[in-house]
Amino acid sequence: MNDNNLRPWQVIRQDENGSRYRIGHCATRAEAQRLIRRLESGAGVRPVTEPGRYLVERVEAGVRARR
Repeated sequence: MNDNNLRPWQVIRQDENGSRYRIGHCATRAEAQRLIRRLESGAGVRPVTEPGRYLVERVEAGVRARR
């Protein structure tokens, strides 16, 4: 079974140039939003210092994510 089907919400970081980076997958939207709050608070290994924004997107079943 595809792991993305078990965690259908993804966290995306979009920088000031519009480039998008997948940060992780989560089981619920609330879990994805908690991850964003942790990242924005600097709780990660390296706090984000450059401008950008985090987005939560639902991954549709059977659709492959862009790489």
